[in-house]
Amino acid sequence: MIDFKLHYYFDDVVSYDNGTTLENVKVGYDYHPVLTDYPHAPDYAEIYDVFVFNLKGDDISCDLPLSEFEHVVSEAKIHHARMLKEQNEI
Repeated sequence: MIDFKLHYYFDDVVSYDNGTTLENVKVGYDYHPVLTDYPHAPDYAEIYDVFVFNLKGDDISCDLPLSEFEHVVSEAKIHHARMLKEQNEI
């Protein structure tokens, strides 16, 4: 496994065949907030660098169907929003 040194991780389940077979995975991601303070450059949108690892620790991000990877990215956004909400409540 390559050590990506990602900041956030959570467990999820993915499917290669529309839900018939499921695989447990670990999702790792970094979050880069919106940048609007560049005086001579355009503003940049928020960025989620998302990677999916199987139980052996191999990066399988490119092996997933696009719809499944989009689902994992949306789960990463939900995970991040939930984590920020919990931090603000403490």
